[in-house]
Amino acid sequence: MSYNDQNQPYEDPYAGYQEQDPNASQGQAEGYTGYEQQNYANQGYDNSGYQQQAAPNQRQRPVLHQLQRIQSGIPGFDQIVGGGLIRDRVYLLAGPAGAGKTIFSSQFIYNGLRQFNENGVYVVLEETPQQLRENLYNSFSWDIGSYEDNGNMVVLDAISSRLGLSSDERFVVPRPFTLEALLYEIQTAIQTVNARRVVIDSLDAMSLELTQVDLRSLIQRLTMILKSFGCTTLLVSGQTETSLQSGRKAVEEYVVDGMIRLHHTLEESLSGETTLEQNAVQEQSLEDNSFAMKVRSRKIEIPKMRGSQHSNHLHPFIIGEQGIEIKSEPEVTKRMRRAIFKAKQVD
Repeated sequence: MSYNDQNQPYEDPYAGYQEQDPNASQGQAEGYTGYEQQNYANQGYDNSGYQQQAAPNQRQRPVLHQLQRIQSGIPGFDQIVGGGLIRDRVYLLAGPAGAGKTIFSSQFIYNGLRQFNENGVYVVLEETPQQLRENLYNSFSWDIGSYEDNGNMVVLDAISSRLGLSSDERFVVPRPFTLEALLYEIQTAIQTVNARRVVIDSLDAMSLELTQVDLRSLIQRLTMILKSFGCTTLLVSGQTETSLQSGRKAVEEYVVDGMIRLHHTLEESLSGETTLEQNAVQEQSLEDNSFAMKVRSRKIEIPKMRGSQHSNHLHPFIIGEQGIEIKSEPEVTKRMRRAIFKAKQVD
């Protein structure tokens, strides 16, 4: 017994403490059965199928496949996009009024039907299906109605319900027009004819009452639907030259896999002849007797194409009796120069 500072008896609470053998805990560790040795049969655990996962650097990566391409059938176009559009992807076809967007997209669908045995769906939001049929037949003798009768093509009427009008078309978006109804009818049309090519003309009509966020969400949903059915799609969008010059990018440009831009500008065209004349002071000069005219010029460029090499130049194109024809060579600008020569006197 010990005493505290006040000389009172003091009992040490640690009097019964004995120092443990350091090897005792080690013995307990050696006798510990561990997780894999315990019996969890009555606790709902089953480790019989457990396999140790491979280290991250030992996991097998997905096999990379060569991307498949489809031919558009538009003269000169496949050459400037690396051999054709990539299958099962969505592309934005943009340009101002009169640039040829509807002709380009219709030619894409028609060539798929006539040349490559690929069925198609054309969604119209800015003109009636009958107007589209008549315009294509009278301009290029393309009878898309015959392919509709044979079950190879669907022209989906999405403008009538959007304007609150009745429609006699077989495939039509019901009233009242909603984006959910539009997406459902597009999906139904694709499944009906097993379409591989789709055109939606145009995004401008779909986005009239949508915010930028809602439009982006809509295009993403539409893109997923189209890709799930293995469709190569053109989304048509109007675009003014003012917006192009300002450098502002529309929301749809960020979502799609590629972009095809058509230009329709007013340019100056020179014509005439240049002659060599001699003036009174024994100087010779090239006299330019040309005159200028304002003409409309159409060009195409590919600002974006994921997974493919493509031309970075402007390419002129014309709209003829067979549709659009693109010059695969880049546009070359011609310049007129005036030169004055000093006559050399010969002895």
